[in-house]
Amino acid sequence: MSKILKVSAGTAALESWQPEGVTIHEGNPDGHGYTLFERRSSPQFGTGIFTSQPCTTTYELTDNEIIYVVEGSATLSLAGQEGVLVTVGDLVFLPKGHTSTWVFHEPFKEIWFLVE
Repeated sequence: MSKILKVSAGTAALESWQPEGVTIHEGNPDGHGYTLFERRSSPQFGTGIFTSQPCTTTYELTDNEIIYVVEGSATLSLAGQEGVLVTVGDLVFLPKGHTSTWVFHEPFKEIWFLVE
């Protein structure tokens, strides 16, 4: 890579998608996202933007995930652990190797980073 990549969280052209492996338990996430950069060779790394409508989902964390909350709130938990409320301005680390539950309380937007 030999150039700087840039996107605005407020105006990025989001596409309709849901992260791989997500199980929807309640509601309709109507997920949208934008991948700014992704490297699949080791060490794997990716970053982008994701939005969701109010719903409850679970998925297996196969990479370490870091999120920065841009809009809304959600309660995140790892299997067998108490939930953590995250809101605008929070920076959150979720370790790989766990099943995570996401309860989106309102329209939600995050900047995400996946790190091997």
